[in-house]
Amino acid sequence: MTKKIVLILVEGPTDEDALALVFEKLLKDHEIEFDVLHTDLTAKEEMTSKYIVREIKKEVDAYLQRNPFVKKNDILKVVQLIDTDGAFVDSSYILQSEHGKTEYSDTCIWAKNRDRLIRRNISKRQIVYQLSRMERLPESHLYEIYYFSRNLEHVLHNISEDLSDDEKENLAFETAMRYRDNPEEFLHFLKTGESFVPGTYMDTWKFIMDNGNSLQRYCNLSVFFERLLTENI
Repeated sequence: MTKKIVLILVEGPTDEDALALVFEKLLKDHEIEFDVLHTDLTAKEEMTSKYIVREIKKEVDAYLQRNPFVKKNDILKVVQLIDTDGAFVDSSYILQSEHGKTEYSDTCIWAKNRDRLIRRNISKRQIVYQLSRMERLPESHLYEIYYFSRNLEHVLHNISEDLSDDEKENLAFETAMRYRDNPEEFLHFLKTGESFVPGTYMDTWKFIMDNGNSLQRYCNLSVFFERLLTENI
């Protein structure tokens, strides 16, 4: 292959539907193409920081096995996109819900099961802290991780309430159609919009892990494009 592949790990199909087209458009003049894996490893209850790197590497190895025409050196880097889901807030932000379901706001999380959600947050914090400081998968590819906070719909559409799968799919289609002919508008939004987090890659991670920021509307995906477009490819 002549083009290098950026292998994107996303949490669900709507992430790919919303982002794949605009990513391709933004980098059409570069020797880069994208491929997408759907996997939400950081949110699995059974996942821990001890095993997360191994599981990511297994996903990449399985991708190479499914695509024998792609060689290991064809992959430029592995990039993971996650929702923060308020995972970095102190437990004092988590309240027991009286309505039997988990709901998020800019100031707290009303949890269906408070103790269980606290445990989930502790686990996800440990996992993401480790991944955000990892530059390469062991004996493998370069690695980066980026966030939407609290989730993709919150960042791109400023929608806070829970959405059905159909509603998420409709919003993903809306995003793809909005930016397909003007992908630079998407990049401008990432760099100047309300969700923009200034600073280096590590600066943006320190920011989102501070106080209640992971409940707010933030995204550090602009750093991904800055890095990619300034690398010698």
